[in-house]
Amino acid sequence: MKRIVALADTLSAYREALEEKGYHTVSLDEGLDTADIVLISGMDINHSGVSAIRTEAPVLDVTGKAPEEIANDIERYFGVF
Repeated sequence: MKRIVALADTLSAYREALEEKGYHTVSLDEGLDTADIVLISGMDINHSGVSAIRTEAPVLDVTGKAPEEIANDIERYFGVF
């Protein structure tokens, strides 16, 4: 089963790395209700350190991490499928 990852359009390098590993990626606007995990960057967090994203899926901040590192983190979180 493919996992669904929602992420901002500005995170295209992460999108490519995840799609290479078989994940289905969607934009934040269309995927918050269906995503298994949500990726955000520092741009998605306000000055008080709070994300305005509302979802029941786990939210992972990619700031300072390479796309491959995030893809590996997600694989570890879900287990290899």
